[in-house]
Amino acid sequence: MRAAFLGAVLIGLLVGGSVLGIRLLRAGGGTGATPPEPAGNPAADLAQRFADAWQESDYAALYLLLHPASQAAYAAVDLEAAYRDFARETTQIAIAVSVTEANEAGARFDVRLQTAYFGTLEYSTTVRFARDESGNLRVRWQPDAIHPAMTGGRVLRSEIQRPRRGAIYDRNGEPLAITRDVRVLGLDRSAIRDETAVRAALQAFGFPREAIDRAFASPLPRYYRVEVGVVPDERTEEANRLVLETPGLVLAVEERRVHPLGPAAAHIVGYTRELTAGEAAAMPGRRPGDRVGAAGLEAAFDELLAGRVGAALRVVGPGGTVLQTLAEQPYVPAQDIHTTLDARVQRAAFERLGGRAGAVVVLDPRTNELLAVVSSPAFDPDAFERGDAEALAAYTNDPAKPLTNRALHGLYSAGSTFKLVTGAAGLASGLVSPATRLDCGAVWYGVDPPRRNWEGARGPLTIAEGLMRSCNPVFYEIGLRLYNERPGFLAEMARRFGFGQPSGTPGLDDAAGLVPDDAWKRRARGEPWYPGDEVNLAIGQGDLLVTPLQLANAYSAFLARQLRRPVLLAGGAAEPIGEPLPLTDAQWAHLYEGLRLVTGPNGTAASAFWALGYTDFGGKSGTAEDAELQQHVLFVAFAPVTAPAALAAVVLDDGASGSLEAGPIARDAVLAALGR
Repeated sequence: MRAAFLGAVLIGLLVGGSVLGIRLLRAGGGTGATPPEPAGNPAADLAQRFADAWQESDYAALYLLLHPASQAAYAAVDLEAAYRDFARETTQIAIAVSVTEANEAGARFDVRLQTAYFGTLEYSTTVRFARDESGNLRVRWQPDAIHPAMTGGRVLRSEIQRPRRGAIYDRNGEPLAITRDVRVLGLDRSAIRDETAVRAALQAFGFPREAIDRAFASPLPRYYRVEVGVVPDERTEEANRLVLETPGLVLAVEERRVHPLGPAAAHIVGYTRELTAGEAAAMPGRRPGDRVGAAGLEAAFDELLAGRVGAALRVVGPGGTVLQTLAEQPYVPAQDIHTTLDARVQRAAFERLGGRAGAVVVLDPRTNELLAVVSSPAFDPDAFERGDAEALAAYTNDPAKPLTNRALHGLYSAGSTFKLVTGAAGLASGLVSPATRLDCGAVWYGVDPPRRNWEGARGPLTIAEGLMRSCNPVFYEIGLRLYNERPGFLAEMARRFGFGQPSGTPGLDDAAGLVPDDAWKRRARGEPWYPGDEVNLAIGQGDLLVTPLQLANAYSAFLARQLRRPVLLAGGAAEPIGEPLPLTDAQWAHLYEGLRLVTGPNGTAASAFWALGYTDFGGKSGTAEDAELQQHVLFVAFAPVTAPAALAAVVLDDGASGSLEAGPIARDAVLAALGR
């Protein structure tokens, strides 16, 4: 359907405010051959054949059922035009015709019409029968055989008002998705005189051979217009000359959905696609070929962005007077969507990933507004708008899964970034305090088998110092104490930080992830929750699964001391979820100091921050050093440390060091958000 652009008609052209009514039929047609009348019930058989031919749009067969007098009055081409015009005016998608009565005088039909803009129309109509010279029963056809309102020169006329799809904007008014008029060069293969010359002209214009071959091989009828490619505005005159000189080429203006940020915002903004006939039938106000949001914000806010077609189906008299309105659908204008995203930050974060598989989520922890949601590898969303089958097949078959939104649907172990939650649980439980020092030995013997620390012994450390050095034994010990004295409290604290549940943000269809606990393990595996499960969870390992969005929001929750929904729509407010985090001022300050120490001169991320002069950051890493089987790396950074105004969570699918690989990306994403 996409290739049939600029007036290529499938069920007719519906543009502007109105379309032509059903055409008057010309008199004087051929008589046509009449099939012999079968034995049995001639009237019932004739009525059924008429209903079948109408329902199957077999107008040649229908014409053969007409009485010679009707064939003399109406040409076959005009009969077909009358039915096709009726389908166009009513925006017909499907039709069912059943015989309810038939005798020598005529037949009565019940018609059920499924339309794009008027819902399902049901009505009854009749035809008269008469014998021909051979004595066979035939149909005495008049236009009111199509619809009873079509008598005395009356016609059906539809008026259609189509909204132009709304735009999606960033926080500064920069378009992330917009509908534009583009010039398209295409083929009318029925008018081509010299295929070789046409191909040469298109190649000389700059279209790739694959696009030209695809247009020539289109399965659409030859008289349909099929697109070859878009013409840049500055080459319009050149394209006009080419069309004049080359029979078979056509230039048209077509609405096209455009996503200016391209791959940088592909996953969060999304794309549109064409509706199939079956889908359109289930969506009032849509027709096959209409575009519908298929992913991202385009899908989430499709109803607002699309608006609703206004349509009226009226009976019009010979003088143009409206006599009756048969059906009407009110016009609903399309709406623009204004987001909190920042196109500049979105581009910077995407470019900083440099094609590495992973995700970046940037937000303002003061308002919890999302500034960037990036997933890599990505794709060109406009390939879906163009219907580029080759590109779409490549995306679908790519083992790197560029269509997957890792920021919202990627599920990862949190690694050492989860130690903030474990520290909070330990302090809130009262089992440890800011003054408590726990041994950071080279090996921890709390459970079997013993577990090694990634960097050897560091001596007794506070929780803040444990965060600074990402010491596993410190958090193993907290986990074991919680297991023994406050079972389930660590999992409960994780949920207080937003893990294990979708964000609930309008416009985001994000994964829930998983916070494992005793109930889950018994249900999923039929086993109890062991001490080893708890200490694994304490360092963000085991069965814990989080999304990059959850990770960013969890750290934002810590900074605000309250879990909130991320904000994506401009003007929205961060809705609190549950009670504030159960931390005293002293406990919160102790954990905050630990995050500040991570990027300081003695922290695990010193080389990416302090050593390079970035002294006003806080953050936490999660790396493969925490568990030999962990392959992805993570980092959460925020700044300025005295009053955080930007926060970024970065997850890379493959890496060796969260501090050295994910840390610099998070740092630079925060700097971009701060305008530095």
